[in-house]
Amino acid sequence: MSERLICGYTLKLVTPECHADADWFRAYAYLQDDISEVFPYLNAELDNSDYDHEGKILLATGDRKKYAFRPYEIAIVPVTSREEAKSLAERMIATVNDIWKRRGEIEPDTGGREPPPDILGIYKLLPGTNCKQCGYATCLAFATALRKDSARLRLCPHLSEQDYLKAAR
Repeated sequence: MSERLICGYTLKLVTPECHADADWFRAYAYLQDDISEVFPYLNAELDNSDYDHEGKILLATGDRKKYAFRPYEIAIVPVTSREEAKSLAERMIATVNDIWKRRGEIEPDTGGREPPPDILGIYKLLPGTNCKQCGYATCLAFATALRKDSARLRLCPHLSEQDYLKAAR
């Protein structure tokens, strides 16, 4: 078993296309080798991850950063400087290499998160009375907000968590 999966990388900072005046960057660590073999192990070990096995991409969040792992790349957003990007990239590379080294002890996980129910599916669970008890002007507006953040579920007195979770399946 090879000790390290990632031996070298080049780092590139990019200004986000849709935010040309942003004070943050996207960082890309371009890798010399394909790391997709480690994705199921990363998915099993990282707390906030979502893995698309077919598409060979693993998304993760932590410390207010978003990470995207692709076969030859690790993307990190947002970063404010080259120094921060380098520090984060090296920390993530060390994590990948550590998990790779311990892969014999880890049960791989190829599953991803369940997608949230669609907006109309959520809307059909609501009373449709536009009572505004949730703080939104309409049930449709609440359904849209709920799809983005399921923590808002408690705002509607008419929707049970059980019904919402059933719709999510």
